[in-house]
Amino acid sequence: MIQDVIEILLFVLCVLLSAFFSSSEVALISITRAKTRTLVNDGKPGSKALAALKEKPDRLLITILIGNNIVNIAAASIATAVAIRIFGDVGIGIATGLVVIILLVFGEIGPKIYATRASDSFALAIAPVILFLSHIFTPLIWLIERVSPRFGIGKETIEPSVTEEEIKEWIDVGKEEGTIEQAEQDMLYSVLEFADTTAREIMTPRVDVVAMEDTVSFEEAIRVFNESGFSRIPIYHDQIDNITGILNVKDVFSAMVKHRKDSTIKEVMYDPMFVPETKKIDDLLKELQVHRVQMAIVLDEYSSFVGIVTVENILEEIVGDIMDEYDKEEPDVQNISEGVYVVDAQMWVEDINEQMEINLPVDESYETIGGLIIDRLGHIPLHPGEKVEVNEGKITLVVMQMHGRRIVKAKIVKHPPTVNGNS
Repeated sequence: MIQDVIEILLFVLCVLLSAFFSSSEVALISITRAKTRTLVNDGKPGSKALAALKEKPDRLLITILIGNNIVNIAAASIATAVAIRIFGDVGIGIATGLVVIILLVFGEIGPKIYATRASDSFALAIAPVILFLSHIFTPLIWLIERVSPRFGIGKETIEPSVTEEEIKEWIDVGKEEGTIEQAEQDMLYSVLEFADTTAREIMTPRVDVVAMEDTVSFEEAIRVFNESGFSRIPIYHDQIDNITGILNVKDVFSAMVKHRKDSTIKEVMYDPMFVPETKKIDDLLKELQVHRVQMAIVLDEYSSFVGIVTVENILEEIVGDIMDEYDKEEPDVQNISEGVYVVDAQMWVEDINEQMEINLPVDESYETIGGLIIDRLGHIPLHPGEKVEVNEGKITLVVMQMHGRRIVKAKIVKHPPTVNGNS
């Protein structure tokens, strides 16, 4: 009788230990290393033990599995012994069914559900215990770590523990739960995409660049600075492809104040910094900081001048448009009536598709709305009003405004779907 009571108590103890190891597995494995570092920085009790366990996740998992298997096997053995003594050979089946149900409910499912609901506090509480057991099981862990690679287990992986896509998912979850605002979500996404953006994607294209020839006078330079509102302007020699320097308005004023009438802008301009259009803007920002300049000249694969990139252009990729007193606040996409929009012809087709939720055709031969219109027309538009049909006539693109041979504004007309049988 006493023996049965002792064995039943041991069985209950094994079930409790099974619950402990099962809940520990969920709590310790699910908590991230980033969260662990936060807990350590906050000085939470048990955080150092938790950090030590997360440094060696394989050792952590082996420790929990060893403990869990030992107590589960012990529980099954004790229950079988008691059942056979009471019910004879039939007791094996009774013990098996009983142990499976008890361990499943009280040793696995229940504890794991609890651990998912209180993962942080529970992980901090049990981390020192699991760390102590990992030292106790060291000989067995060492043997498993030596044997498992022979079966292709435990090999090093080159995959990162946290991917960019996972970070984006967490940002989306934060937005859905209200912990991250829309503006913060947009900025975080911009930071993640920052390293993948090239100079070509953010540059001011050559046709929009205000430049001066190196023969202009200081008075003429001041007039251009005043009209454009820019503080730095590229300087070229003979032709605009031959950029020879960057002129700062402060240097012009300084020369005029010092009455250097015989000086020319060649003497006060500084050497330009040239970068390829494929340059990643994160690297470009570092180079601009190192050279202590605010502007870079962008060249294509043929070393032709195609545009400029400023520090402001780069920062706007993260924080959005930075407006000053010379900028005209006009949206890139204007909805002027039902299904009719006026857009900046320099906008990329991909951006238009995303903002307007349409599906304009994308091709390697063009990037912007203006490029799409020219591609479909087959020639440079001769005047505003020329139009093309895309998406099987569902959308019409119309040239609205031109500057020389460049399309400035375009109109997008979304035709409503036609009803079968009606004209």
